[in-house]
Amino acid sequence: MGWSYARQVKAELGRVPRSPQHTCIWAELFGLGAYTTFADLSQGLDAGNAVVARRAYQIMKWLELSPHIAVQKSRRRLVFHVLPRIEPSYSPYAQGDPVRLCPKAYLRGLFLSRGYLAEPERAIHLEIWLNDAGHFEQVREILTSLKIRPKTSTRRGRVIFYLKDAEQVGRFLAHIGAHRAVLALESAQVVKTLKNQVNRLVNSETANLRRAVESGLEQARILKLLLDTPSHVIPPSLRELALLRIAHPDWSLKELGMALHPPLSKSAVNHRMRRLLHGYDLHTSRES
Repeated sequence: MGWSYARQVKAELGRVPRSPQHTCIWAELFGLGAYTTFADLSQGLDAGNAVVARRAYQIMKWLELSPHIAVQKSRRRLVFHVLPRIEPSYSPYAQGDPVRLCPKAYLRGLFLSRGYLAEPERAIHLEIWLNDAGHFEQVREILTSLKIRPKTSTRRGRVIFYLKDAEQVGRFLAHIGAHRAVLALESAQVVKTLKNQVNRLVNSETANLRRAVESGLEQARILKLLLDTPSHVIPPSLRELALLRIAHPDWSLKELGMALHPPLSKSAVNHRMRRLLHGYDLHTSRES
């Protein structure tokens, strides 16, 4: 089984090169752990995904935090606990709050650890779950500054923000550095649009064909009644068309015209067919 689209996106994000800005590295680490304070970092980070654990370990190495990984098995899956070694006096705030200075890196870490992205061929849906409403307000401010308007819901005591608009999802992915994912999303949207257009055309043509066949069958039934009525005389110029329609109720007017001798245009066939059907109307009105 191949990787899901969400896992492919996370694998791409896990390969984003090291930022030259120290605060952006810190910001991504804060996002990976969904930390709200520096003190939370000392408790380490739990990841159920090897890509997330590898990225957290790599970032901690960049920050010279001497990380250690412990692996545990929980409910048929592995849980990676990444624990840094931090001096009590150390603080990343020497240059300011990393989350506010580098919000895009923070969102990248947050999506890596708590994000989900539906397969683009099926539906447009991106979501990130958070621990509490206070944390969500912080993320909402960041997204608003990037012209992204998330919707909210709650699920199992967690606060969820989600996006269902293709443009908004593409903008979010571009901000966090998932450029290949953006291209895949756009390609899927183009294919989906083309499929919808083809389906509409096919449905329209099918409906037109069904109506034409139903009309042809009704015309053949009426013309057969006229030919079987001795008191009704059909001119020779119209009899050939009537016989053709009875023999080929599924043919279009154009096909009927091409089979006549000499051939007639579609409009001429339509005119003659109206004369034939008008004769049936006159005949039935006399009978009534």
